[in-house]
Amino acid sequence: MTVNSIVPEAGDFRVQTIRKAQGEADWPFTADEGYLMCAPSMGQKLVYFVPQNAEGENEYPINIDTNFMAMAIINVGRGDAFRAYANYEDLIKRLSPYVTMGKRLCDQPAGTVIPESSL
Repeated sequence: MTVNSIVPEAGDFRVQTIRKAQGEADWPFTADEGYLMCAPSMGQKLVYFVPQNAEGENEYPINIDTNFMAMAIINVGRGDAFRAYANYEDLIKRLSPYVTMGKRLCDQPAGTVIPESSL
């Protein structure tokens, strides 16, 4: 990514496969598996979840963050990517471990693909 770039390029992302564990009650996504991705932009660590559908195809990435308002603006029209939640606090509680893991992923070199459960 160049110094003046705001939007990360494909090679800037770090990637890790994640999937719902059997019996996991707090899994926040409707998709049972996908990719956790992170890239730095303007001094921030941007974390995304890329759901995989039943055919194993990637769907449109969704931004995950502990700032609900920022996440809502970026993900306009993508509310169906999250499992039903009681309130915003419930969603943020479910997302927080994945946001933290994604930010740790961002500490890896650009282009890194990490095996599942390594972070």
